Amino acid sequence: MSEEIINQYEEEDEIDIMAMLAKLLKKWKFIFLVTFIFSALGVFAALKMKREYTVNITLAPELQNRSNSTVSAIASMMGMGGMSMNSTPDALNILLFPQISSSTPFLSSILPVEVTPFVTKKDEIAGVRPDTVSVFTHMLGRDKELSPRKQRKMEEADAKYLYDDTKIDPTSLTPRQGAAIKALRSAITTTVDNKTGVTSISVVMDDRMIAKQVADTVCQRLQDFVIAYRIKKAQDDYNYYVDMAEEARVKLVKAQAAYASRVDYDRSVILQSVNSERERLQNEANLANQLYSQMVQQRELAKAKIQEVKPVYAVVQPATLPLRASNSRAKVCIIWFAIGFILSCAWALFGEDLWKKMMVALKESDEETADE
Repeated sequence: MSEEIINQYEEEDEIDIMAMLAKLLKKWKFIFLVTFIFSALGVFAALKMKREYTVNITLAPELQNRSNSTVSAIASMMGMGGMSMNSTPDALNILLFPQISSSTPFLSSILPVEVTPFVTKKDEIAGVRPDTVSVFTHMLGRDKELSPRKQRKMEEADAKYLYDDTKIDPTSLTPRQGAAIKALRSAITTTVDNKTGVTSISVVMDDRMIAKQVADTVCQRLQDFVIAYRIKKAQDDYNYYVDMAEEARVKLVKAQAAYASRVDYDRSVILQSVNSERERLQNEANLANQLYSQMVQQRELAKAKIQEVKPVYAVVQPATLPLRASNSRAKVCIIWFAIGFILSCAWALFGEDLWKKMMVALKESDEETADE
């Protein structure tokens, strides 16, 4: 009994499938027309689509705790092995890379950078040499050939602004500077792995060579930004001890000169008061010499500390020139084709019948309303 029921269900399923196929074949002209229209729209959208190229860079910062081995070795050589030169924890670390790379001051520093657009090998052999442009000019699209109408609109827009766009103040941006920074911010993506500290930098632009150059610039500027912060405290300490060592040297020279002058003047005098004054000057000269020696040692330690706290970054994946666009025109055409085909089939199978039922129900509702 159960096998008969199963066979009956299978026959009904086959009948339903065959009925659906027959329905689709009956509406093949409609399906073909709708699919063709959507495919044409897809081709048009693909041709109008701006090609985008993605460049990725991977950085692996040095994360291990520094033991100050270099500084400790120098301190030990100077007889200062007991001194502690450990630095305080930094307020700035690699976890802030995404916030730094999207900040207005950081992006403002990239806008004036000169970049060179991409040229094919064929054009390069033919002697084509593209003009360099600033990132600011490229982000606004002012380095591209425009139609006369768009060119006229751009000139009219330029006439409205009397600002000097060549000087960029992150705290007071002009409208066009703000638009350029907004476009640049959307083109740059920086992510950091909280566990490994590996930093990934991604730049997406419509010119493959400019994308590579901007990615290299962002990578270098991020490293320079953090390095400058990390060594600032050590550099300030070094400058302080340089000044202190110079002051101690001046005092030492004066103390030694005073002591030598007293010894020469009182060479034949044997009074106790003279000897006491001579001893006092000698003690001052000795103290000045000790102070100068300490300041010199501190200066050398501070100098070594600058290199000790400087972070090290390994570029695991350097920026490479992308060979293909990251957004495929063929994919866009296929998506539009699929949408047209699915929608036309859905309408042929269910939509038309549902529409007819709705129209019948609406007509009956109108007739009932009219009778009342």
